[in-house]
Amino acid sequence: MGKIKIDKEDKTRVLLTELLPYEVPMLFSNEGFYNVIRKGDLDYFKNKLNSIHKIEYGLPFNYDIKKNIIGDTRTLSIIHPVIQTKFIELFDKYDSLMLHLCSKSPFSLRKINKIAKFYYYPNFVFEEEDLVNPDKEVEPEVMDAESQYIKSYFTYKPIDLIYKFYDKNEFQRLEQRYNFMMEFDISKCFYHIYTHSLSWAIKDKFSAKLNKSKNTFENNFDKLMQCSNYNETNGIVVGPEISRIFAEIIL
Repeated sequence: MGKIKIDKEDKTRVLLTELLPYEVPMLFSNEGFYNVIRKGDLDYFKNKLNSIHKIEYGLPFNYDIKKNIIGDTRTLSIIHPVIQTKFIELFDKYDSLMLHLCSKSPFSLRKINKIAKFYYYPNFVFEEEDLVNPDKEVEPEVMDAESQYIKSYFTYKPIDLIYKFYDKNEFQRLEQRYNFMMEFDISKCFYHIYTHSLSWAIKDKFSAKLNKSKNTFENNFDKLMQCSNYNETNGIVVGPEISRIFAEIIL
């Protein structure tokens, strides 16, 4: 695996990593959009669209994917491009705070850990140093073989993909110790999250109501999640990584 250092100051890369569902068609990406915005055409892009219709919030593009082999489906969403650009400033100002807020739970199996510094591209020749590299931050299997971009703004711990938990020694020890495992799920969790509850989780309900008009992280994040979903406060878009971060902070 070849290792490339990324520009940590390039906050526009959230367009590539945090704002699209993982499950999009192979020919669909934000790479062209990212290149336009990174070249400094953000204001031109916004003005061009706003001259047609002033966009204060967006109606996401929703589509269904198969959820299991029996044919159940899950609705995923692509956030309106103008609203996507608003997240760049959120990460620019608050990425360290996101890391702090997601570090609190001792129970999370998958939570953001630090801002990624490298990405790996496949060269199909495995060198010994690649196998023991202590700086490795993004697992090669989560990279697209033909992509030149990192797939995650943050690194994750203790695992980056949930299926890896079942391969860990910890899980195998639990299997030997216990005869049964209970699994439970919050039914349609993302579809029912109340966006204002972010402020309640970070501070408390009284403080949230007292400071609801203040320019704070929780108010800005709350508003962006509403704008991403047709200005709804009940439910957040499903699919983008940013929604998982939002839910992680609340839960």
